[in-house]
Order: sequence, then C-alpha cells, then structure tokens
Amino acid sequence: MLIGGAAREAAILGFHITPLFSYYAYHGPIFRVMVQLHNGKQDGISNYGFICHCKSCGQSRTFGFDELGQITCGCADKIDPDSITVVGPLWTGPLHDTTFLTEMLSLATEWGWANTIENGVSLEKLLDTMIEESDSRLPPGYIRLDEIASRAKVNSPPLGTLINSLRKEGYAACRSHIGANAIKTNCPIECCLDVAQEIRNLR
Repeated sequence: MLIGGAAREAAILGFHITPLFSYYAYHGPIFRVMVQLHNGKQDGISNYGFICHCKSCGQSRTFGFDELGQITCGCADKIDPDSITVVGPLWTGPLHDTTFLTEMLSLATEWGWANTIENGVSLEKLLDTMIEESDSRLPPGYIRLDEIASRAKVNSPPLGTLINSLRKEGYAACRSHIGANAIKTNCPIECCLDVAQEIRNLR
C-alpha cells in the first residue's frame, strides 16, 4: 500500500516511480521504502492493481483495474465463491532494484558494514535476500512454509531444500526478507504442494 500510494501521488503530479529498496521488520512494525522519481507518466498501470487470494486452494494472483468484477479462482467457482479475498489497489511490481541493491552491498562490504547484525540477520544476508527478491519473475507476496506443509499434509520441508527443488523445476524461488519461514515463488500453489510431498518421500 505504501509504494502504491507513492505511485498514485506521483502519477497525479505527472511522474512515475521505481522502487529501489523496500524493507519490512515486524518490530514496530517498520515499513521503509526508497523510490526513484522519474519525469513523465508511465504508459499503462501494469504495476498498480489488486491481489486476489483464494482461501480454498491457497493461490494468489494479480489483477488490473480492467479486470475488476471478473476476479475469480477456478477452484472457488466450484467450491466456495466467498473464499476469495481481494486487496488493493496497491503496488504489484518489484519491491527492489537489483542494480541499486548490488551497489549497496558492494559499499557495505567496502565500508565494513556487511557483517553488521540487526534482529539476528547480517546486513550482507539481508541484502543478498533482497537481491534475490528483485527477480522480475516473482509475484508480490510470499508463501509460508507452514501453509504449504498444512495443505500438502506433510511436515514443513527445509526451506533451502524447497527453494532448490522449485528452481530445478524451472520456477523462480527465493527466501522472503519479510518472514524467516516464508518463500517467494512464481510456482503455482498446486505444484508447490507436489514438490513438498516429493521432498517428504525422499527423506
């Protein structure tokens, strides 16, 4: 919502934005965003829309303004239409800029800040995670491992193992800096469950 508000206000004034760095910490909670302001409006509003989450199957999707009134989930149509939750309008594009974060990490290393630890996480690890999160293939939001485990009816798979398995299947996947027990991936929830079950069978 924070980035979406900035994007909306910028558009009103004839500008557009690029998020360079977006940080969330549950202590507070704290939301911090650094954006770059550009002259001129962007064509279209592809990164400003709505997120739909289906409580029946667990799948989340993004929708644009032109799709309002047509937001559905295949499983919810057959099971429970009331299971769909829609939030927005909000920013649905990348939270970070890869080049900017890479430069931040380089400077942090040069200045001796990379090993600084806050809330049990080093600055280097945090920035590495954010660099992975900046993959343009990744959708907004994240999936908690306990939700995957619950839906797949298995014990929670090791986070690193799940990420590597999803990548081997050709999907983008990484840790989420927002939650220690969560991942970001463009893999459909059904496939995530299949992968989690396969990991269980191999252990």
